[in-house]
Amino acid sequence: MAAEVVHFLSLSVPAAIGLTIAFLAIPEARGGVVSQNVRRLALPTALAVAVWAAAQFVLSAAVSDLVVALLLAAGLVVLRTRASRPVAAAVTATAVVGAVIPLLPATVGSLDSLARSVLTVVHVVAATLWVGGLVVLGAAGMLGRRARGEEAAAGRDWAQVWERFSVVALYAVGGLIISGMWLAWTHVGTPAQLLTTAYGRYLAVKLVLVVALLGAGAYNMRVLMPRIRLARRDGDTRSVVRLTVEHFPVVVVAEAVVGVAILAVVPFLRGSARAEAGWPGAGPFDATVFASGAALVALVALALWAGTRQARFAPRGRGQYHSHGRVR
Repeated sequence: MAAEVVHFLSLSVPAAIGLTIAFLAIPEARGGVVSQNVRRLALPTALAVAVWAAAQFVLSAAVSDLVVALLLAAGLVVLRTRASRPVAAAVTATAVVGAVIPLLPATVGSLDSLARSVLTVVHVVAATLWVGGLVVLGAAGMLGRRARGEEAAAGRDWAQVWERFSVVALYAVGGLIISGMWLAWTHVGTPAQLLTTAYGRYLAVKLVLVVALLGAGAYNMRVLMPRIRLARRDGDTRSVVRLTVEHFPVVVVAEAVVGVAILAVVPFLRGSARAEAGWPGAGPFDATVFASGAALVALVALALWAGTRQARFAPRGRGQYHSHGRVR
C-alpha cells in the first residue's frame, strides 16, 4: 500500500512543481515569489525520487521507471539552480508520461479495452495534476507564510497561482468525475454492493473522501476566489495577502491530506464488487454506453461552467472582504 502511494507522489509532486513554475506562477524575472518557494522543494524532491527509483529498480528491475525517475531528478536539480520555464514544462511532461506508460496496453483488442485504457489514463493524469498540485502548493504556501518583506508581491503572485490552479483543478475534477463513473460502473453492479462487498466498502470510503475534497474545492471556488477578486479590484492589499498568503494555503494543506488519504485507499481496490457478489461483468461498450457517456460529459461540462461563471460574478456592495478580516 505505502509503495503505491510513494510511487504516485514520486510522479505527481515533480509534475506539480514543473506545472507551477512553467504555467501558474509569475516568472521570477518579473518579480514572482511563488516560483522561488516552489523551487525550494525541487532538490529534496529530486533526492527522494532518485532514492525511491533506485530502490524499486533493485526490487523489480523496472528500467522504464528508473529512466523516468532519473530524468525527473535531473530536471528538478536544474530547476533548483535556475527558474527555467521550458525545463519546468519538460519535468511536468516527463512525469505525466511516466504515469501513463504503465497504463498503455500492448495491443488494443476491442473497443471495451480501448475505452477502459483511455478513461484510466484520464483518471490517473487528472489525479496526478490535482493531488500533486495540492501537495506542492500547500507546502510552498506554508513556506511563503513565513516570508516577510514581500507581502504585496506575494499576494499578487499567489492570487494568480490560485486562480490558475483553480482552472487546472476544475478540468481535473471533470475528468475524474467522467472517468470515475465509468470505472465504478464496470466494477460495481448496484449501489448495495458498496456495502455488501469488500471492494464496494473501500470504494465507498474513497467516494466519501472525494466528496470532502470536492467540497473544499467548491469553497475555494465559490467563497475564497470571489473574495480575492473583490479585494484586488478594490486595491485592498492587506486583504489580498490575508486571503492568498495566510488563509488559502491552510485550506490547501487540508485538501492535500485528504488527497493522500484517497491514495492510501486505492491499493485496496482489487478485483471488483461485481465478481465478489457473483454478478456478471459490465456490458460491452456499445452505442448506448457511448451515448450515455456523451450525455454525462455534456452534463458535467455544463455544471462546471455554470459553477465557475457564478463564482466569478460575486455580488457588489455585499459580501466584500475588507482588511478587518471579516465579511460585511
